Amino acid sequence: MLVFRNIFTLFIFAFLIQFFIPGSSGFAHSTLQQTYPKEGEKLSESPSSIEMWFQDPVVLHPESIQLDDASGNHINIDKAVVDPDDKSHIIANLTEKLPAGHYVARINVIALDGFVLQEELNFQVVKQKNEEKKEELRILKYSPDDGEIVEGSPQKMDLWFNQPTELTAIGVFDDNQQSIKTEEPFVDPNDPSHIMIEFAEELPKGTYQVTWYARPSTLNGKNQPDILDVFYFAVNEFTPIKQLNMGDPTRSIWFKSMGFKQLGYWLQFIGISILFGSTFFHSAILKRRNSLKWNKLSSVLLLFVILGISIIFIKQKGELESLSLTQLLSLKFVWIPILQIVLLLTGLLFKKAKLFLYGIALLLMTLITGHAAYPRYGGNLSVIVNAVHLLAASIWIGGLFAIITIPKKGEIKELLKDTLPKFSKWALISLIVIIVTGLYMKNQYVPSFSINSFIKSEWGKAIAVKVVVTLIIFIIGFFQRRTIKKLTTNAVNTVLNRARVELVYAALIIFFASLLVVSTPGAAEQGVYPSSIEKENIELNVDFMPLYPGLNVLTMDFGGEEVKSVEVTLSMPPNYNVTYKAFKIDDGVFKITGNLLHAAGTMGMSVKAIKANEEEIEFPFEIVIPGEMRFNE
Repeated sequence: MLVFRNIFTLFIFAFLIQFFIPGSSGFAHSTLQQTYPKEGEKLSESPSSIEMWFQDPVVLHPESIQLDDASGNHINIDKAVVDPDDKSHIIANLTEKLPAGHYVARINVIALDGFVLQEELNFQVVKQKNEEKKEELRILKYSPDDGEIVEGSPQKMDLWFNQPTELTAIGVFDDNQQSIKTEEPFVDPNDPSHIMIEFAEELPKGTYQVTWYARPSTLNGKNQPDILDVFYFAVNEFTPIKQLNMGDPTRSIWFKSMGFKQLGYWLQFIGISILFGSTFFHSAILKRRNSLKWNKLSSVLLLFVILGISIIFIKQKGELESLSLTQLLSLKFVWIPILQIVLLLTGLLFKKAKLFLYGIALLLMTLITGHAAYPRYGGNLSVIVNAVHLLAASIWIGGLFAIITIPKKGEIKELLKDTLPKFSKWALISLIVIIVTGLYMKNQYVPSFSINSFIKSEWGKAIAVKVVVTLIIFIIGFFQRRTIKKLTTNAVNTVLNRARVELVYAALIIFFASLLVVSTPGAAEQGVYPSSIEKENIELNVDFMPLYPGLNVLTMDFGGEEVKSVEVTLSMPPNYNVTYKAFKIDDGVFKITGNLLHAAGTMGMSVKAIKANEEEIEFPFEIVIPGEMRFNE
């Protein structure tokens, strides 16, 4: 009963520590979503602060935001602080006004699992001119219109701007991305803001993309940069724009994220897991005092943990080289591993408290590694499930290690005849718990995916290997239980040999678990999620084909509802925002084609539908695009 009380106490401790360690809940890898000033922004006066908004809360240190001028001179600013009303918002106030010039803010923050996020923000302070600010150039309308299906080949295109304009370049491409010949653009002599482009050939049926560059034709406008825009029209029928044959991409079956730091996690995981699990075996199953051999093995496993933590520390020190040793030690990703070492050392000295101290050291892993603490991945509940997962895995792996290292060979067979049936039950329970909690976390991390997106991602590949190895262990365990139920002295050697094989597979599982820490679950996810419930009794179904960066077709089906026109706005922080007019294919069915999903990550989509009675309805969506090089995660 003492063992069970210790485990219950560990769970209470794990839950309470979420609240007593500052910022321990809801932190993990994050992404810069918004800044003030904006990237590349020209300000007419000095900002009073540098501000950042991240996807998830982050941890700060004294050098989290540094500001330099164009010559590289450091500018003193206040220490960055977290907005008390928004933990994902950090602020560094300026102590003095900035003169006109170029500036770069260097951002260095840390996720709770110790990953360092580095960004740069460039902006300018320009001298304010007395002259009236000129209106920016923008397009007013097209003919053929964006999203229009025209009957028969058009003779020309018309572009109307808000001011006299010079068209510096224009290209028309068919649905095979082949260039269409056009005559030289010319300006309407009666309206300098109206530009016409005649086609030099007849256009076959299908969809066309028009890409143009323009700038104001006034004398002052000549010094302004060109603006770029794209629109689409179709002749007779809508057709998807096809991807050119770029050859088969080279795919690595191995893991690019594997490296020095991942080795450190593996050593840390395997050391702490076996220390706790083997101690549990000796205390709860074997019920014998620890032997001299086990004490020596415990010291070796502790060295594994110290070596793993040292590797991680060296890697983090290199990523945070501007911090002094004192500042580095103040970070929880440094002092929590040190606390783990202290707990393990104390456990070696105080045998009665060993199981409890080792358990605390094990559960502290959930506070500094993995993705469980993301708010979007479940927060505290996922942290607790992850803790249960770790405990179950440790009991199973540590028990296997203890069985094959039991001393006194003359007594081992008789000893195991009494012990193995008990451990077999614990191992079965642990394996079931590992599978159930693993499935829960997989569903939390990657709620929607395709087999292709899952296997292409490093996170998905690591999970797939873990699943395969777990199934192999499950099969071995099945035969083990059958042998143990009819255990004879001669069969003990068979059980021990299988236990050694299981332990090798267990070490392999921990190896791939350490890969999960350094990989991104979002790389395996793909899906389109509505951000609100059905509106005005209109149900909108959307589908991207394919749901990958590159050329796509977006289909929107309003279920036969009378919808006159549709506009789609795609956005991705920090500053990507583009609007398309959709082609009407059928009653209530609209489509868009082109390079819609330009990068892996999370993209916002707003679908604005205008009904026949001119009523506007807006449908917000979130699109998760799979891929390792994520723009917004």
